[in-house]
Amino acid sequence: MVVDHHRAVAGYQLAPSLRGPKPTDADGVADEDPTEDESRLLKPTFVRCTCQELAEGELDWLDPDTVVLQIQESAAPGKPAVPLDHAVLQAARDRGFQLAFDSRLLGKAYAAFVPLASFVILEMGVLELNRATAVAHAVLSGTRATLFATQVRTAAEFECLAEAGVTLYEGLWFTQPPATPDRSIRLGHASLISLMNMVMREADIHEIEDLLKREPTVAFKLLRYINSAGFGRKTEIGSFRHAVLTVGMKRLFRWTAVLVASTAAGSVAPAAGTLAIVRGRVMELLALGTLSPAEADLAFVTGMFSMLDLLLGMPLADALALVNLPASVSDAVLRNDGPFARYLGIARGCESADEATLEILSARYGIPVARMTAAHLEALAWAEQFGR
Repeated sequence: MVVDHHRAVAGYQLAPSLRGPKPTDADGVADEDPTEDESRLLKPTFVRCTCQELAEGELDWLDPDTVVLQIQESAAPGKPAVPLDHAVLQAARDRGFQLAFDSRLLGKAYAAFVPLASFVILEMGVLELNRATAVAHAVLSGTRATLFATQVRTAAEFECLAEAGVTLYEGLWFTQPPATPDRSIRLGHASLISLMNMVMREADIHEIEDLLKREPTVAFKLLRYINSAGFGRKTEIGSFRHAVLTVGMKRLFRWTAVLVASTAAGSVAPAAGTLAIVRGRVMELLALGTLSPAEADLAFVTGMFSMLDLLLGMPLADALALVNLPASVSDAVLRNDGPFARYLGIARGCESADEATLEILSARYGIPVARMTAAHLEALAWAEQFGR
């Protein structure tokens, strides 16, 4: 995920395996194939490519309205470099694509490409922090490009880069739980935790309605999520009672869980909640192939609650103890055991964007890498509706 200076999701950076093959006529057109819309990302998506791939038309099918071409001189480590081709890159710009280059753009040999750059990427895996901030100042003073730092590892790095003028970041530093419990987070979620427990024990509807009357914002968001396209409802749900009658109390638990992830509290980064929703959705999509719909719902909850320590600002075991969860959920999250453990491992592997890891998981569980990455892409698109 790519986040902004508020630590909210602002876009994506796709590994080569996630680019997917060029669609064919057999895939159907967008209006006839609902899965195409389900995996279409609306936020800017950085896609790594070479000038050779552009020249050969391999990426002609990508949408210039949402895709940023991240230009590389080599398609993969160890492969020969492909020189930058100004005519090819200008043609891509003329088609509407924005282009991103690494910090070598500032070298004299690349001066002709500076006007083509919409983004300059600072690769923090190879740049020292002091060098990165110096490059940032040079980019801002000499170009019109936006700065994007990748492989950001710590909050201190993020803050230093933000002060230097960087506005986009890639890295999972924001998923580190606080060193000490943040009481303000738990207080901010107190009513949501109460709601989850009421739903899980199937409390009397009047009891739940009384809580929602005291928390109108919670009630509004809950109904909005239930009515969202992502949950597949075609009937407008007008009240919690109507929701219970339509889909049942047990099914509503997942929506109360989404409320926790999508409601920022205390020092929690908004992107952390989005990541939890994506993780849960990946697990659900994969589980639907082998488990019942009810179990797939629990797989979704498992993925989300595997990040409950971060969302509530407290140790994971303590956070899980606040909610009445089935043993299968706790077993997967705390002990990497049970029917959902494999899907949790795959979801985490997708987040790492490490293709070697995905190949290992594929061999271990007999699930093709293409299916894993397709589920991840669909989950990213699905989670966009919950953006704040």
